[in-house]
Amino acid sequence: MDVTSDRVNRAHASKLRLVKDMRQRSALREVSNMEAQRRTALQAVEQAVRDLATAEKSQAALEAQLYRELASSDSLSVEELDRRCHIVIGRLKAEIAGARRTLEEARAAQERAETAVFEARTTLTKCSAASHKWQQIEGDVQRASDAHSEVKAEIEADDEVLLRYGSGSRTHTASD
Repeated sequence: MDVTSDRVNRAHASKLRLVKDMRQRSALREVSNMEAQRRTALQAVEQAVRDLATAEKSQAALEAQLYRELASSDSLSVEELDRRCHIVIGRLKAEIAGARRTLEEARAAQERAETAVFEARTTLTKCSAASHKWQQIEGDVQRASDAHSEVKAEIEADDEVLLRYGSGSRTHTASD
């Protein structure tokens, strides 16, 4: 919004600057909130990575244990051990798949949060620029108003001198 300072009065410029300042503070709060959401999303990604790593380690350890039991077991049949292996490994694979889905969802949430932070920062930058512009306009209006008041005071002083001088010269001319 391009506005010249000579088309705005002081009170209006001040009110508009205050509105822009309020919008800037609101945008700053929004950036802060988005940053908090981004940090939360990042923590969720980190936790999902840890959970996935734990599940994969657990699967590897359990598979190794089951195969050791399979190799050393005389009391259980091979079919029974194999069935137990498939059940346990299937459960672990489902757990790992769930951990991977959680990780993917956390990464998507983190990406959305990063985008929201970027957009909020862009809005804050625009609000800051608008607020700064209105501060300049308000300053220009103030200077113009001060200059106008100064000129008005000078004109009034000159008029007063002219009135005195003019009435003094008339008095002086009338007495001659």
